[in-house]
Amino acid sequence: MALRKRIKRTLHLMSEGKILKYASVRCGILSECIKPVEEYLDSKKIHYTRLIDPDLYLLETVGASMYESGSFLGVVEVKTDLSRTFYLLESDVPMDLGGIPGLEFTLAFRVRKKEGLYELFRIIGEGKIGGIRHKHRSTLNFLISLLGGVVFSSVMELGSYLMGFLSTISFALIVYLILDYPFSLLYFKGVEVVSTQSHEEKVLIVKIKRPNDRGI
Repeated sequence: MALRKRIKRTLHLMSEGKILKYASVRCGILSECIKPVEEYLDSKKIHYTRLIDPDLYLLETVGASMYESGSFLGVVEVKTDLSRTFYLLESDVPMDLGGIPGLEFTLAFRVRKKEGLYELFRIIGEGKIGGIRHKHRSTLNFLISLLGGVVFSSVMELGSYLMGFLSTISFALIVYLILDYPFSLLYFKGVEVVSTQSHEEKVLIVKIKRPNDRGI
């Protein structure tokens, strides 16, 4: 029975994966940010492990061990110019990190392999996530890569429309992979970057009054 559950869990992780949310918090003095962040996590009843200025090996090891934990994982990085504190989160229900005080931006990842989670924590530990490019990564990468493809096609002055179109797409894809580094490498490790934005749907209700209906 235990073996069957383990096999079922492994197949589920390979197909669906786990969602890991990353939240970046910037502050001037670390001690002033820790308390509000922990109060927020406690109010949401989110279990966390705190690591203050961990070395890369510790962050990778502790982070990768979370793969067998809750269905939903999270990382809150509180950073100043001199130091960093990480909160490693785990939960059986989706986590809302949008209300954390001092929040810069959030990213969400779908992790299908444990080695992918290890690689993701290595990238986080090396400080390769941050800046305006990662805040608006999808829009910036697409626009720059598309522009680069158009310029490349114009410079080459290809006579065939089909060849020009294929060259533009190919060059745009290469530029996109370069711009999206290191996230582009995570795809080969079983980690996918997913959207964190919520979309609200508005429903318009139209009431049609027939001639014989009385006004209300």
